[in-house]
This record gives sequence, structure tokens and C-alpha cells, in this order.
Amino acid sequence: MNNAIKIQRIKDLVLELNHHSELYHKHDRPAISDKQYDSMYDELEKLELETGTVLASSPTQKVQGHILEGLQKVKHFKPMLSAQKTKDISVIKKFVGDKRFYCSCKLDGLTLVATYENGELRQVTTRGNGDIGEDVTEQAKTITNLPLKIPRKDKLELRGECVISWENFRKINETLSEPYSHPRNLAAGSIRTLDTNITKNRNLDFIVFECITNLGLDSKWDILELVEEYGFITVARTTGTIENIIEKTKPEAWEYPADGLIFEFNSREYSESLGSTGHHENCKIAMKWADETYETTLRDVEWNTTKTGVINPVAIFDEVDLGGALTTRATLHNISIMEDLELGVGDTLTIYRANKVIPKVDDNLTRSNTLEIPTTCPNCGAPTEIKQDNNTKVLFCTNDNCPGKLLSKFVHFVSKPAMNIEGLSEATLEKFIKAGFLKTFIDIYSLNKHRNSIEKIDGFGKKSYEKLWSAIEQSKDVKLENFLVALGIPQIGRTAALSISKHFDGSWYQFFDSVMLDMFDFTQLSDFGNIMNDNIYKHFVGSEIFDSNESFSQHILLPGIMNFKTTQQPTNNTDSKIKGLNFVITGSVEHYKNRDELKVEIENLGGKVSGSVSSKTNYLINNDVSSTSGKNKKANELGVKIISEDDFIEMLKG
Repeated sequence: MNNAIKIQRIKDLVLELNHHSELYHKHDRPAISDKQYDSMYDELEKLELETGTVLASSPTQKVQGHILEGLQKVKHFKPMLSAQKTKDISVIKKFVGDKRFYCSCKLDGLTLVATYENGELRQVTTRGNGDIGEDVTEQAKTITNLPLKIPRKDKLELRGECVISWENFRKINETLSEPYSHPRNLAAGSIRTLDTNITKNRNLDFIVFECITNLGLDSKWDILELVEEYGFITVARTTGTIENIIEKTKPEAWEYPADGLIFEFNSREYSESLGSTGHHENCKIAMKWADETYETTLRDVEWNTTKTGVINPVAIFDEVDLGGALTTRATLHNISIMEDLELGVGDTLTIYRANKVIPKVDDNLTRSNTLEIPTTCPNCGAPTEIKQDNNTKVLFCTNDNCPGKLLSKFVHFVSKPAMNIEGLSEATLEKFIKAGFLKTFIDIYSLNKHRNSIEKIDGFGKKSYEKLWSAIEQSKDVKLENFLVALGIPQIGRTAALSISKHFDGSWYQFFDSVMLDMFDFTQLSDFGNIMNDNIYKHFVGSEIFDSNESFSQHILLPGIMNFKTTQQPTNNTDSKIKGLNFVITGSVEHYKNRDELKVEIENLGGKVSGSVSSKTNYLINNDVSSTSGKNKKANELGVKIISEDDFIEMLKG
């Protein structure tokens, strides 16, 4: 490759990398994998070194990030730079040399800077482009473990990562028919939304990794320990030999998503003396995990229609062992990624576990490019349409009555956070929809009309039918909050639905009358905003229920067969044994239906439940008290008592 060709390649890479950086940082909608981005970035660095040509817009010369419109801009006191990166352990050894250092996990979320004055939180901003960030103070106030007041009067400026734990990420995805692909995108989108109610419902955490304020200490490790005394959670860190640190690192067991390790000089004075480039500080270096890839053969691409009409592609391949995790499937996300991979059945793919956790397609080694994008919906046969969504191609079904959309809605309706109907699996629902048994939610409660036909379906019989019908009958005894969740109103999840239920004393008719008569402003409720209020009215009033038989049955006839339970109000009993105590719940439960039910019990008795263990936690509830999970480790480190459900129940008895 001559120099002219190399320079042209540099130009192409800069354009492409900046485009994907915008999708990732501005829209939280990546169109390629982190591994693909890193590969192009490494190629660009190599070409810049070989040619001596570096463009001003090169991502190697500036912090990757974008500023959203609609949020106030704030100039950083100190530029928020990145870290130089490598996957080569010899580079790490050479960088560290004989200097004192420590290693911390490189959390994968949204970087924030929090400023305190006179003991109170004054401002929180995003990294933005490194020089200018966005003011997200109001959103940040809903972060579960971010102190609003601290025992320090002098100014304090901290940098940290806003993250969602793997546990909360899975919990949120369980309630969605279209799950998020990664906690990082969910965390970034949550903190940068203009609706603070969305932010609060996401159970975000703030993990401090740097103190900007000079606290009079030279050791960064000691500085972070001092910050912990102010009530903050700081990043997990360790010391030792580089080989031992890397060997004992097991990211799949970590509580939060991370995409590498940070090796940093411990001395603050020495770090400041090293200076920085326009891209990174010279006192630290990131060790990106070299994801091990495995070859396999593509056998098919499965297309799934979601309740919004998006048709998502999933790669089906010969089983591979990804470091102990057997898998045959990996999402391809969208049409743009598929086109980039030039897929064809029979092609040889390389698969890896992104951040040691999520199966991803790395590359297509044979690139036959023979796979055709469906022109008709795999569920209903209606024409498909490719649309541009933030410069990413997405496939849609054009049929508003597509059974695929219907299936996703039914799956959500019968799920545990909603009507909790056991026996109506996705496969069973699909059979019933294809047979014409289910068109609206109310049809579930008329399935007895199809008993003879159901008992003849493969996998069913008399006992199976009776068990299913019993579960359907039991689901009629429902709380209003669960019913509202089941309806799938945008942004009305369990927390919002519970607030509604409490206000209307668990009465569907009080709630519905208030909506239909336009008598209630839901922004009066705690943590409700205008968008949520509008969504409720659009769902009911905007559905033209008196002109649509389907909407009429969903909104009038369906609630008519339910036995709504009165919502239990939180106790004001000052004798409650747990009033004012802070709990964290992890692992499986035995005495309660699920962790949500245990959480409600605690809150009704005046206690509080958070998603992560901190110095403010009084008890961690885990039936496996000897577990080596991340939460147990953190509890042991902080001296937080770990109790079982039985211990908790005994505590209530006094």
C-alpha cells in the first residue's frame, strides 16, 4: 500500500469512526460492535504512525463524545480526557515500570462530574466532548446512591461513572418485549433524557473513580478512601503484580458492566507532572480485554417482529463454547450491521463474548453476501419497509395488525410483573394466535370456548388445559398496578403504576372515570412528568374506545371481569421493626413470590430498598449468605450484615 492509498484510508477511517462515535455517544444506538470499532481505531493509529499524517478531526486526537440539544452546556474546570488503550500486557508493563500504581475496573457507563458546595450537590455534568458537557443535575438527583448532602463544607468535585448493574439491567429487560442490548446504552439514555421520571425508574448508580479537588493527600488510593467517608461508592481497585491482577480478573462475576482495566500511577503529584495530550492523560492506561473469538458456521437468520413493528435479525449458528457458555444465537441488531457483515448461510463467522458476557458476531470470514433481507413480514406476510433511524437501517412490518406485534403484546401482558399467567409461554401464545383464539387480551378469558381444540394441540391434554385455565382464573384477582403494567402504556412501569394504584385506592373505576372525564393531572403524583401524563391520556382517550370494538373490549369489558385488590398503603406504625432501615435484595426468594413482593413488604413497613450495597445499607438479604457474589463481597467489605429471608421474617416478629 503506497502512501497516497494509506492517507486516503486514513480519511475514510476518520469519517467512519466519527460517524459511529456519534451513533454511540449522541444517540446511544451503536451500529457496530465495540470490537469492530476498536479494530478500525487500531488500524487508524497504525496508519497515522506509518505516514506521519494526522487529521485534526481524527478520533485519536480528541475525546469521543457529543452534546445533546435541549440540555444546558457547561465548560469543565479541567478537561475530561480519555485514557490511552492497549490489549498488550507488555505495553502495560513498560508503561508502569517501577512506579507505584493501582488497577481499577474500567466501568462501562456514562462518565459524570459531580460538584458539591457547602455540603450540598450543586451540579452534575456529562463528559460531553471533553471540554463542554451537559448539565444533568436534575436527572442525577434520582441516582440511587448519589448523596445530595455530604459532611464537607469546602468545594468538592468528583468524577465517576453512571452505571446500571447487571441485575437491574436484567430486571428491566424482563418487563420489555424489546429488551435493551447493553446496560451502557440504557444508562446513557436514562441520564440524558429530559424526563427525570424515566431516570428515577432505571435504578442508576454513581461510582467515583477520581477526585479533582486537592484534598491534601498525594496517594490517589487514600483520596478515594477519604471520598468513601463522605458517603460515596468508589471504583473497585487492587494492587499487586500485573500478571496476577489480569489473571484473577473475572469480569463476568462483576456487579457492573466493565470493558477493561485501568492501570494508574498512585501519586497525584507525579501524575500531574506527566501532563496530557488532547486525547488522554499520561498518568493512566487502559487494558482492553482481548476477546477470544471462536469460529462457527452460520445456518440461518431468524427474524422476529416486535410489538412496535421492528423486525430484528438473530444469527443462528453451530453451537460454540464461549469460555464455558454454550450458545447458538447472537443478535445482529439491525440491517446496517447485517450489510456490513455481508452475510450468507454457510458463511464462517467468528463469535465472541463482549465484555466476557454477551455473545456477539465479530466478523464474517467468507462474506458470500447472499443473504436476502425479507420483503415480507415473517409473521403476517405483509410488505416490509427499511427506515433510517439515526442513520441506522431498521426493518419494519407495515401491517398494524401483524400477529408478530400482537404476540409481543400478549407476552408482555401475561408476564410476571403484569398478569402473571403461568402456562401461557410465548410458544403457546403463538399457537393460540395462529389458531385464531387470541386477538385481544379479553380473549384469554374466553379460551374455555376452545377447550376441545386446545386439548388436541400437540403438547396439550386435559390436565394441561385444566392447569392453564386455573392460572387464567387466578389472574383475575389482580392489583390495579399489575393490570396497568399489563396494558403496556409507554413509560408506565411498575413504580408508576403503583403510584397510580395507591392514589385511586386500587380502584380501576375511579382511575378510569378520572381519565375519561379528564379530571386528573397525573403530574400531581410523585415522580410523574408531563410525558407520562400524556401517555396515559393518549392510551385511553386517544384510542377512540367508543368507535373501536377492540379498544372497547380492552378498556371496558376486560376490567369488568377482574377482581381488583385494594392496594396496601404504607404503614405509619412507629413500632415497625424495620422503619428507616435500608435493605438490598439479591438472589432467589422462597417465602415471597418474587423480589418485587419482598420489596413492597419492606417499603410498606417503612423501610427502603436500593439496588446496590453501600455504606448506608443496613442489611443485605440473600438466602445464600455464604455466596461469593459481588453484593456479598461488598457487604463483607463494608461490614453490612447479610441475612436470609428467614432472618428477615424473624426480624419482623421482633
